[in-house]
Amino acid sequence: MHRRGFLGLAVAAIGAAALTEGCVTISPLATTGDFPVNSALNLAQSQTWIRMKQRNNDAGQIVIGVKADQPGLGFFDPSKNSYSGFDILIAQLVAAGLGFSSSQIQFTPVASQNRETELENGTVDLVIASYSYNSARAKLVDFAGPYFTTPEALLVARGNTSITALDSITSNTRVCEVSNSTQIGDVTLQSPVTKNTYGECVSALKSDQADVIYTDYALLLGYAYQNSSSLKLIDTHADTQYYGIGLPLGDSVLQTTIDNLLSQAIANGTWRAIFNSTLAPEGLKANPPKVGDWPSSSS
Repeated sequence: MHRRGFLGLAVAAIGAAALTEGCVTISPLATTGDFPVNSALNLAQSQTWIRMKQRNNDAGQIVIGVKADQPGLGFFDPSKNSYSGFDILIAQLVAAGLGFSSSQIQFTPVASQNRETELENGTVDLVIASYSYNSARAKLVDFAGPYFTTPEALLVARGNTSITALDSITSNTRVCEVSNSTQIGDVTLQSPVTKNTYGECVSALKSDQADVIYTDYALLLGYAYQNSSSLKLIDTHADTQYYGIGLPLGDSVLQTTIDNLLSQAIANGTWRAIFNSTLAPEGLKANPPKVGDWPSSSS
């Protein structure tokens, strides 16, 4: 099956998020992730793809680094032993387009600070984990996409009245983050709270060990949605983040192939169907990006 027809079949099979009386019909395919597999694809010039196809004694397996604690994006439910979220469905879409069925996908949680290392070491083949593009990262790994954009936001306790905007943060504010940064804009933080994951930051916020979390709006929205009685989200309208799919540096064949898959998904409605089944219920509005349109000055 040629790539030209691959996503077209997906859309035909699910109704392509058809509009009915002003409401978007969420396709079953966009909730199950059981996308048609392009078994005829051959990327012999991609070392990463060849490695994936040869894994498990040539049975084939794709290992994708994801988040396990970000509701709406990448979340693992131990009671169901399954992953869900926008990033997860995008990962399943891309895997199918690369010739891998759901049973051939291995999701593995990846820490934000280890994403480049795991790609460089070959521990994972792709990273689809709220992975924001910037020029420093792009020197270490390649990015396909972007497949999503989001501004940044603040998450605080619902009773917090001292933090109302980004300029409310002072040097004494206990900002919880996972990047070991001590700087927000021109403010040098005296008492940053560093955790391994944003899920841990949310726990610190709820237990009054931290005052605020400052990161991507889409990432924080899931936590706010799950904890609406105790937490509130403040949109800063600042610094749009471009989520990309990380892959090993120099694999331009794989990068171009994934870019084509994403472009087709955006053009034919599959991207919107995935969005409607994951992030739309939390209050986000769909804003599909232009694939290949990266910020020129991200740092």
